[in-house]
Amino acid sequence: MLTRSTALKLMILCGLLLGGAVDPAQAQSPNGAEYTVQAGDWLSKIAEKYFGDAGAYPTIIEATNARAGQDNSFAAITDPNLIEVGQKLWIPGIQGENTITAGSLSFQPVEIEALGVRAVVPQNWPEVESADPLFAHAWSAGLFSVVNFTTLPGNDPLVGVARGLGVPPEALSGSSLGGQLITDQIGGRAWAIYTRDEGGRAAITAATAEQKVIYQVNIFSESSQAETIVRTVLENFEIVDPLAAQQVITIQSPAAGSTLTNPFELRGATSQYPFRGSLVYRVLDASGNQVGRGPFEVVGRLGGSATFAVQATYLASADGPGTVEVAELSTADGTIITIDSVAVQLVADPPGYTVTIDDPAPYASIASPVEVRGKTSNKPYESNLNYRIIDATGRQISQGVFQVVGEAGQVNAFGGFVQFVVQEDGPGRVEVYDLRPEDGSTFAIGSVNVWLTKPR
Repeated sequence: MLTRSTALKLMILCGLLLGGAVDPAQAQSPNGAEYTVQAGDWLSKIAEKYFGDAGAYPTIIEATNARAGQDNSFAAITDPNLIEVGQKLWIPGIQGENTITAGSLSFQPVEIEALGVRAVVPQNWPEVESADPLFAHAWSAGLFSVVNFTTLPGNDPLVGVARGLGVPPEALSGSSLGGQLITDQIGGRAWAIYTRDEGGRAAITAATAEQKVIYQVNIFSESSQAETIVRTVLENFEIVDPLAAQQVITIQSPAAGSTLTNPFELRGATSQYPFRGSLVYRVLDASGNQVGRGPFEVVGRLGGSATFAVQATYLASADGPGTVEVAELSTADGTIITIDSVAVQLVADPPGYTVTIDDPAPYASIASPVEVRGKTSNKPYESNLNYRIIDATGRQISQGVFQVVGEAGQVNAFGGFVQFVVQEDGPGRVEVYDLRPEDGSTFAIGSVNVWLTKPR
């Protein structure tokens, strides 16, 4: 069972939607658009054009005759084999020249500027308002009608499908998920599409990639309409601004030109939550030799931005210029998705010390007040350490000072209970750090990613 699949999240989201009342069928003609008969037209040809089904022409006759009862510029059709050039017809379900009809469904164009794409969604599916960044671009008309668009950094569509399902990419080829994976060229693009069909309901996750961005489309609908919706949405999917959704990494600390201690604070942010939530840092010396490297985890939510603050280390053989890099690597082939770097000064024997947080443990679920305790490899300045708690958005929700116990040149201990307030459960980070007295910059830091919870 996919406890974290997008399909399940779609069901939960739809269950929270308030179903609006649907007006009963009126005596007037249905919503639609006017069409003027051209030379060479016949009803079945027009039905094929707008509905994809030549046999649907009786719906045009019915709608046109209803319209003729309200508007004398329309003439009722008495013989389906006889229509005249210049005659006005009423095509039901069509609302203007931008509307697309496939089968019995009509689709309206939408533009998602934040993702740099244009697409279509089923007509009369209103846009969803959600605080969850994963559903920031979703349209729904009820429990079994959702289409959602998201992006993530990467170059492999299978990675996008796997994230949508909450499984590793290698699980897509197995049978345990209960669905089917296909790859197809639709709308001039290569798509990976995974479909699960249960009890007349279909959950579809589709993904394509361009310029190191994976574009993901999630659809939840009745099985009878699923193929039409998927095909129409993907055929009309257009990337208009490839730069809009590209991953951006920003190193906020160390600052350019600063002299590093060892370990040093590595702090920054990403415009999107990385796949699997991880990045890699490297430290290079003046010759480009790697003198420090390590993976680390960020804090944020799927579909949103993320922040990081970690203790990084290096080992240089001589003083001199260097470079600190932070990159996201493709899980498919190890290539760099995006990277940021800053020029610094490396010291061969920098005067630093480590800060280690023993409690809470990584990814522990914590509530206020939480006990934070740990140790340092040397005595901090004036025996004080600062602490703060950061939420998923990077906002500081608690701060204070710990008194450290110990002697210079020895391991010192710190600890205490910390209060914090969050509006909703979510990821966060606990940081404990020392500041330089001369300029207030961070001298040493320890951090741990946690799950913040509201009081119960």
